[in-house]
Amino acid sequence: MGPGSGALRGLLFDLDGTLVDTREANFLAYRDAFAESGRDLSAEQFEGTWGRDSRDFIPDLLPGVTQSEVDAIRSAKSRIYAEHLHRTTPNTALIDFLRLVAPTHRTALVSTAKSGNGEQILRAHGIRELFDVVVWGDQVARSKPDPEGYLMALEQLDVDASASLAFEDSETGRQAALAAGLAVLEVPRF
Repeated sequence: MGPGSGALRGLLFDLDGTLVDTREANFLAYRDAFAESGRDLSAEQFEGTWGRDSRDFIPDLLPGVTQSEVDAIRSAKSRIYAEHLHRTTPNTALIDFLRLVAPTHRTALVSTAKSGNGEQILRAHGIRELFDVVVWGDQVARSKPDPEGYLMALEQLDVDASASLAFEDSETGRQAALAAGLAVLEVPRF
């Protein structure tokens, strides 16, 4: 089927919690980064940040924190993250589906993850080559729930939102995809 025939052409995937369960690795890296700055971060506090950009949630967790302190925590988290990559778990069912459809569909990854950490995850799980387009959180001015990342990916894929489907696990990501005009398949926790 060609364009305009109603065929699904674009498949856009979130990373953290959708293709790879990175909750534990992210929590431990942020916990350690907070500790380096003399701050505490509990698992309960971190759970409430899922799907959000650290530029947004660190100030929420640490009222009155300065921008330089936020930057220091974010930098430390990026550095520490590699130590916890072994604690990530791939969503093998969804990755198998992606491997099956990638040759015949335009594929994108749209993540709030920063490029450095995100690329580490993709390489660790051998899935980088499955994406035609990758949009990281540090490539957009406004993170999810803003649709900017999805809109950028759709433009780079050269597909219409109406002929595309997003795969998301978080409410924040779902809101971003819907705001970009995409249908969303909600991926359950695995």
